Amino acid sequence: MREAISVRGIEDLSEEQKKIVDKLFNEYYNKIQRQLKNITSLEVHIKNYESAGKENKEKKFSIHIRVMSSTKNFEGDASDWDLARTLHKALNKIMNEIEHRFHPSEQHEGVRSPQKLRQRKK
Repeated sequence: MREAISVRGIEDLSEEQKKIVDKLFNEYYNKIQRQLKNITSLEVHIKNYESAGKENKEKKFSIHIRVMSSTKNFEGDASDWDLARTLHKALNKIMNEIEHRFHPSEQHEGVRSPQKLRQRKK
């Protein structure tokens, strides 16, 4: 993973789940980097909950993400039974919050010149 990404709670995950986390965070880090040019750090806290008294059952994951930049901090969280789906939900919340705050997609569109008005013949 990148040095700007710190993940707490990853030690409780299996090797396969760690690969999923690594892949998704590297992918989304690039997208967030394009939206928010000045990321100082990305902090992630992963919690997994097991059903009490039930073995070999699915675990519920809770993910809290904080992206810090020099201008503003953004936070997103999600919880679900599927780790990849939970990561996607939390990271999409962050990206939507950045889009809402700064509108980076509008900054890259070409500037349109005003439409010329036709003169009516009299």
